[in-house]
Amino acid sequence: MPEQASDGLKVYTKEEAAKILRVKVSWLERRAAARQIPFTMLSGSYRFTDAHLAEIVRINEQGMISPPATPINRRRQRARTDARKRPDGFIPLRPRPKASA
Repeated sequence: MPEQASDGLKVYTKEEAAKILRVKVSWLERRAAARQIPFTMLSGSYRFTDAHLAEIVRINEQGMISPPATPINRRRQRARTDARKRPDGFIPLRPRPKASA
C-alpha cells in the first residue's frame, strides 16, 4: 500500500482532473470560469482536489426520469368554436393578418 503525503492533500491540474472525470479540458475551464464548479486557483491556474472532483460529479448527477403522465405521441387538438353551440352550425373563419409593408 503506497504511503500518502503527510498532509494527505492531492491537487490535480486541469488536464489531470479532465482525464479523471473523462471530460474535455475546455469543459472544465468554462465551468470553472463561470463559477459553476468548485476549484482552487494556484499561481493563476485551476487546480482541483479529490473533494472538488467528488462535488463536480455530485453537481452534475442526473436523477431518474419519471414516465410521462400522458403519451408523448398524442397530438394537441386545436381549440375551435364548437359548431353545435351555434344554431346554424356555422363556424366563422378568422381573418388573415395584414402583410406589413
